Amino acid sequence: MAGSVLTAAAGSARAGDLDTLERVLSESPEVVAARDGHGRTLLDLACRAATGDIAIPLVPGTPEQHAAVDHILAAGADPSAADDDGWTPLHTAAMAGHLDLAKRLVAAGASVRANAHGRDGGTPLSYALFYAKAYMAEALTPVHPDNLRTTAALGRGLDRFFGRDGELTPAALEGLDFYAPVFFPARERTLERQEVLDEALCWAARNDQCGTMQALVDLGADVNANPFRGTPLLWACYSDRVEAAAWLLDHGADPDLRHDWGGEGHGVQAVAMHLAAQHGAVGCLNLLLDRGADHTVVDAAYGGTPLGWAEHGGATAAIEILKRRAGG
Repeated sequence: MAGSVLTAAAGSARAGDLDTLERVLSESPEVVAARDGHGRTLLDLACRAATGDIAIPLVPGTPEQHAAVDHILAAGADPSAADDDGWTPLHTAAMAGHLDLAKRLVAAGASVRANAHGRDGGTPLSYALFYAKAYMAEALTPVHPDNLRTTAALGRGLDRFFGRDGELTPAALEGLDFYAPVFFPARERTLERQEVLDEALCWAARNDQCGTMQALVDLGADVNANPFRGTPLLWACYSDRVEAAAWLLDHGADPDLRHDWGGEGHGVQAVAMHLAAQHGAVGCLNLLLDRGADHTVVDAAYGGTPLGWAEHGGATAAIEILKRRAGG
């Protein structure tokens, strides 16, 4: 019976059927503590629905879906209740880039320190910054984890993470067990100075933080490094951060550097233009073409050109640019 009640409540939240949701909450108030087969609560399921199931790019959800979240919170739902993987509703809001939803969850008491998938540092803020959503820090305070990588991605001062000899302080390394969502390949970390600097540069680049990028390069970060599944230029192109991409090119980034990136098997010996084309990052795509990047290059997994990747991704504007500027 509990499962069917949860199913009915979750279905009404997804549909934005507030009358049915209110009736279920009134008749079966215990439903707010019920869990499905993955350990997900009604609040978790409602937040997923309101974010298009954690859609990237952002899907706004309907006013009724967001009202359903508020009704469930008002009914006494625990905003920090995690599923079997440690994933909370605030992780959903953060990864999907829903600032207002995150603010409402935090106001209701959601923890900004929850670690998903058993990884230290796998907090809502880390997921937001990984997906180039630095603006989510407005809701996700206090900052956690407060390490070099997070601070670089937020464009804040880095001095406190370095000793007089230039070596990293322990605080710089806190919470680095998280490095990517679980569908990325496993990674063996060294936590050596160069690796940490290069990773911080990648996170700064995708969040368009040119000031901290300069500071990191001055400290020894490599603009062509691929610390894990992507160079700084690639990540800047992923999020269409034209200013960051131009800065990197001005400071020696190779636009035609082949490397593996993204999820397992996705980008095999590909280049930044492949990603810019696939994701319709038209600002960075035009920049790469302006800087003479090779539009004929093929990746090693599919033998696809940037145009082929744009066509596969349905990136209409990128297709038009490549056909017009590069002749296909």
